[in-house]
Amino acid sequence: MFAHRAFALRTGGLAMAACLLPAAPGASAQQVVLTASRSLDFGRFIARSGGTITVSPSGARSSTGAVILLNSSSAGPAVFNVGTSNGGVSNKAVAITLPANGSIRMTSATGSMPLSAFVTSPATILMVPASGVMLSVGATMTVAAGQPRGNYTGSIPLIVNFQ
Repeated sequence: MFAHRAFALRTGGLAMAACLLPAAPGASAQQVVLTASRSLDFGRFIARSGGTITVSPSGARSSTGAVILLNSSSAGPAVFNVGTSNGGVSNKAVAITLPANGSIRMTSATGSMPLSAFVTSPATILMVPASGVMLSVGATMTVAAGQPRGNYTGSIPLIVNFQ
């Protein structure tokens, strides 16, 4: 049996959105700024006859079906700081838009695996303080029976807008 490794959310694949605030003398566009401190990593596993691997925003990792999880100290959720651009207005709510189920696939040279059930913690951000707020992102990856071994990577668009 061969071990697999899958991880995602490279900073290059993130979509960051800007939002115009109400006009006032000297007003300018403000941006939500996402700073990645860790990538979503599903860790090492053995596929056997298939199943799923879930990484929660808190870092818990679980599997279903015949997927066997191996020790993986790097496995865990993606973590970002959500802040505002320099001089930006803080204490505003933001909306988080996650990808649709199955729209993102982790790929290697010989295979791919779809992601679904994206979830964040906190689920909503009612206020972005001047220092920013930590956002963790988890998901579920579907592993096929006989999934080819390899390092699987991908980019996941994460859109955060001021409300």
